[in-house]
Amino acid sequence: MEYEVIKKEKMYLAGLQYYGDIEQEDMTIEDQIDRLWFRFATFCRSRWSIIEDKVVCPDLSYEIQIWDEEELKKEGKLSIFVGVELEDLDDIPLELSGKVLPAGKYISFKLKGEEIKTWEEDILQDWFPHDDYWIRYFEDKVFHVQCFHEEKFRGVENLEGSELKVLVPVEEVG
Repeated sequence: MEYEVIKKEKMYLAGLQYYGDIEQEDMTIEDQIDRLWFRFATFCRSRWSIIEDKVVCPDLSYEIQIWDEEELKKEGKLSIFVGVELEDLDDIPLELSGKVLPAGKYISFKLKGEEIKTWEEDILQDWFPHDDYWIRYFEDKVFHVQCFHEEKFRGVENLEGSELKVLVPVEEVG
């Protein structure tokens, strides 16, 4: 797995959000994420023109998972956001939520093929703690960003030849 430490400026994202249990009797978290992406794709097909002029890169979409360690352990709840980067959050449509990702250091992981299946365990459990970096918390929350490039990610059912970038905010240790 390839990675590099990068410095990112603040990012403005607009999209849809889910907050809830990762384990429900009637629906898995993967089903909830699929449903969220479907709702966002439906918005994009019907109302893209409303945000089109502000979209930084139309071929790039994001999935952000945000959680509080204690709440996730006790209640099994987390927040998932899917959307696109905008130049700013002025005048976003009412049905969309806005997120501002903080500026700072991130580790950018480039995942290919089968690495995409196991990246969460590989990165969040095995890669950290790294000699020089640790996951940076924001207001007691942890998050990571998955960056889906339309031409590079072919879907979970077609991982061969797919590529996914994951950003994890970090701070230097020591």
